[in-house]
Amino acid sequence: MDKKSGSSFEYRKDDVNSSFGILAIRLAVGVPLAIVVAFIGNIFNGIMVPSPAAGDDFAFIFRMMVLGVSASTGGMVAWFNAFESKFGGVGLWAFGGFGGLIGGIIAYFVGGHFIDHPDLYILNQQLTQTVIFGAAIGSNVFAVAFSLYGSKRIS
Repeated sequence: MDKKSGSSFEYRKDDVNSSFGILAIRLAVGVPLAIVVAFIGNIFNGIMVPSPAAGDDFAFIFRMMVLGVSASTGGMVAWFNAFESKFGGVGLWAFGGFGGLIGGIIAYFVGGHFIDHPDLYILNQQLTQTVIFGAAIGSNVFAVAFSLYGSKRIS
């Protein structure tokens, strides 16, 4: 701890958070945890919300949102100390949740072209696994972008 700064830490003051090694470690830890928590979120979503009829766009977007927020929550274990302020942590989580939503939707549309008999509402389907993986990747990529933007804005 620096005597001048009091309660702030040195690793947050320099370019450590934007270094390639730290970001790679955060991704290596964040993506698997995001996948696991997104899978758990998908299970809870399947329990709470019954499978909708085909073409129910609201249920589809809600399921993607649950996967995105779950992936963001799981990935936050790797990103919890990226910012000193509570606003930075909440902003990182919200931005990561949006990234998980976008990643899940992209994975759904890309995976739907390559997978036979796509069904998002059965846990064992390949498309569901693809969407969970896409949400985890999207959440962590958006967290990297937010972290890089925050470290460049501070310094």
